[in-house]
Amino acid sequence: MKALVIGGSSAIGEGIIRQLAAEGHQVTFTYNSNASKAEALCQDIGNDSRAVQLNLADPAAVAAFLAALTANDTPDVLVNVAGVTHDALSVGSIGSALSQVHTINYLSPATICARIAELMMPKRQGAIINITSIASRFPRAGNAAYGSAKAALERFTASLTLEVARFKVRTLCIAPAFVDTPMFREFAKGQDKEIIRSLPLREILAVDDVANTVMAFVRGDIKTTGITLALTNGQPVL
Repeated sequence: MKALVIGGSSAIGEGIIRQLAAEGHQVTFTYNSNASKAEALCQDIGNDSRAVQLNLADPAAVAAFLAALTANDTPDVLVNVAGVTHDALSVGSIGSALSQVHTINYLSPATICARIAELMMPKRQGAIINITSIASRFPRAGNAAYGSAKAALERFTASLTLEVARFKVRTLCIAPAFVDTPMFREFAKGQDKEIIRSLPLREILAVDDVANTVMAFVRGDIKTTGITLALTNGQPVL
């Protein structure tokens, strides 16, 4: 089976790629700038894996990437992992930050979903997984751009489901809370222990917690479609 992972050089992306490859998938993944890391990952996992440079902040680059895909390139699995955050207050001039964060976290992934779903439909099979964030459910001062972009991707995915479910194309959004990644450590700014102590479970997720959930859906162990599944640090999501 073929898998396409958008944002494979991130910590969560790499974890997902490694599990897909371990279960026999031929993985193509995108990266933004770290070509040497991407090539090293390809060499490590083998299995005819391939890395492709793609800047999700550039709609023209995304359009070119999708235009080059043919029916033979259709993945059985699509995972959108790429994302950036931007902490800034919602008052004043936020136009450029809002535009960039929404392009990378929502518009480009949604555009990719739309094209890949179109390719999957004639084959009457496929799994589309979008990694969003619990930030879509819990507003926080300074997090409007990121949280709203992830919420938009969840709503897009739910609507897409209604159009593709009869073609046996399944969708899932996975919305993690804090995960032990460089992005979390950048957010924490040295306050890791204090943040973790404030959480109901007193622990954060591991990368494999997210990757394991992806694989359970890919294998069909999670029998659903069109929902957002929250992976929390103990925070109830009603």
